[in-house]
Amino acid sequence: MLLALLWSGAMGTSAFAQFMADTSARVTLRSRLEGQFLVKGVPFPPSIAPTRQGVLQSLDPNTSADWPKSVRLDPATAIVVCERIKQIFLQELGMTDQWRGLIEVEIDFYPRGLQRPITLSHRLMNDGLHTQLKVADEVTPHRFVQALTQVLLLEMANRNITQKQMTDVPLWMLEGMTQLIMQRSGPALFPTQGAPKTFSIIAANPVKDAKARLRTLIEPPTFDFLANPGPEAMRGINWLVFQDASLVLTCELLNQPDGRSHYYRTLIGFKNYLNWQLAFLKAWENQFETMTDVEKWWALIMVTSQKESGLHGWSLTQSLEKLDQILSEASVTTIYQLHQPKRPSTVHLQQIAENWTPNVQTYFFERVAAQLKAFELVAEPRVSDLAKRYRTTILDYIRQPRLYVFFGKDAPSRADLKLLRKRFNYLDREREGLWGVAEKAPPPKPLY
Repeated sequence: MLLALLWSGAMGTSAFAQFMADTSARVTLRSRLEGQFLVKGVPFPPSIAPTRQGVLQSLDPNTSADWPKSVRLDPATAIVVCERIKQIFLQELGMTDQWRGLIEVEIDFYPRGLQRPITLSHRLMNDGLHTQLKVADEVTPHRFVQALTQVLLLEMANRNITQKQMTDVPLWMLEGMTQLIMQRSGPALFPTQGAPKTFSIIAANPVKDAKARLRTLIEPPTFDFLANPGPEAMRGINWLVFQDASLVLTCELLNQPDGRSHYYRTLIGFKNYLNWQLAFLKAWENQFETMTDVEKWWALIMVTSQKESGLHGWSLTQSLEKLDQILSEASVTTIYQLHQPKRPSTVHLQQIAENWTPNVQTYFFERVAAQLKAFELVAEPRVSDLAKRYRTTILDYIRQPRLYVFFGKDAPSRADLKLLRKRFNYLDREREGLWGVAEKAPPPKPLY
C-alpha cells in the first residue's frame, strides 16, 4: 500500500499509479517456444503498453544512435528486449541457439529518486546455469544490456561444466560485446508505445565512432589496460576509453580469419584454465604464441586506426605538446651524462649537433626521426607537415658524407653545422607561430 501511495504522489492520479496499487496483477511470461527467458512483474496498463512483437528483419543503417537516459520495463517489454539482445548476440557469433538452463528476470518497482540496482545470482544445475536477474522498472539502457550480455556469456562459458565452481569472463569481453550489441541495435532495442512491430539491426561499421574518439588520445590504450583493468579504469574518462577500446578489440577479433570460431573457443575454454589468458592463447594458437604477440598485434591495430580515412585525431594543441616532447627528449641525460644522477633536461637539436660527439649525435637523431615518423600519422595536419620537415632535416644531416675527422670519427664541416642550425631555427620559429595560433583558437569540444 505504501508503494502505491509513493507512486501516486509522484505521478498524480494517473492510470498507471492506480494500476500499480493492485499487486495481484503480477504476471509471468515465458519467451516463445518455451524459451530461455522467464519474466515476472506487473504489466503496464493497456493505454501505455509498448508492443510486444519484435522480430529481426533486414539490415537498416538508419536507426538512431541517440539513447535515452532511462527506459521503462514491464514483463512484455523486457521479454522482447531479452530476445532481441540474444538474437544479436548469436548473430555476431554466427551461432544457432543451443541454450541450457534458465534466465529469470524479476521486475521490481522503485519509487522515483531511489537507487535502482540490478542484481544477479547464479546456480549451476544439472541442466545448465540458472540465473535470476532482479531489475527495477526503470533502468539505464547500458546497464540492462550489460547485465543480460553478462548472463548470456556466462551461460555459454559454463555449458557442460563438470565442477561446481562457476567460471567467469574478463571485463573487456563483457563490455566489448555489450557495446557491439548496442551499436547493432540502437535505441529501437527497447520497444515503446506506438513503435513499429518490426526491429532492424544496424549494418554500419560499429567501431567507426569508437576509433574516431580513440584517435584523439595522446596515448592510445594498451592491451594491458584492457586485460588487467584496475579500479581507476572504472571511473570517468578512463571508463569511456575502456568501453571504446573493448568494442574495437572485440570487433577486430571477430573479423579475423575464423574469428567467430576462435572467440567461441575462448569463451568455452575458460572452464579449463585458472586464468582467461591461457584459454585465449589456446583458442588463438594459430595466430598468437604468447601474450606479447597479442600486445604487439593490438599496438598495430591502434597505429593502423590512426591512418584510417586519412584523419588526424589530435588537436593543434595536443600535437604541438607532443612535438615539443619529442624534440626535447628528457631521457638524453642517460646517454650524455652517464655518471651523473638521472634528471630531466631539455636539450635543443642545435646543441646536440654542435656539442655532442658524432656517434652519439647519430644515435640520438635516429631515435628522434623514428618518433617523428610515427607521430606524423596522428598529428594535426599542420603539425604533421612540420614534423616531417624536422625529420627530413635530421636525416639529410646524418646521412651526408663526412669529409672531416673529429675524435677519430667522421664529423660534419662547419658549413654543414651552420646550415643545420639555420634550418632548425627556421622550423622552431614556425613551431612558435603555430603555438600562437593554438592559443588564440577556441578549445575543441572534447569527445570524452
